[in-house]
Amino acid sequence: MDLEIATLQAKDGDAAGLINAMRNGGGSDALLSAPGCRSVKVLPGVENPGTVAFLVEWDSAEAHAASKSSPGFAKFIEIASPWFGGGGSMQHFSLD
Repeated sequence: MDLEIATLQAKDGDAAGLINAMRNGGGSDALLSAPGCRSVKVLPGVENPGTVAFLVEWDSAEAHAASKSSPGFAKFIEIASPWFGGGGSMQHFSLD
């Protein structure tokens, strides 16, 4: 299993809006419905409050890449992308 760690800038620094879209607006549920997605955590930045961390467990980095064409991933993008600002980073780490 692989852990995706993504750090994203929220649009206009509105991390609360992005977190709400994920936790209460269906973004996390949509991502969890994508094939190979096992868990999703969305965390607010402390030192940089306009930043949000995504911790997503995938069957593998390849499963993450393949999921990008799924309806669940498309729904996640539809819900969350209005809150995405520019910049950020993403990397996978092995959990095995």
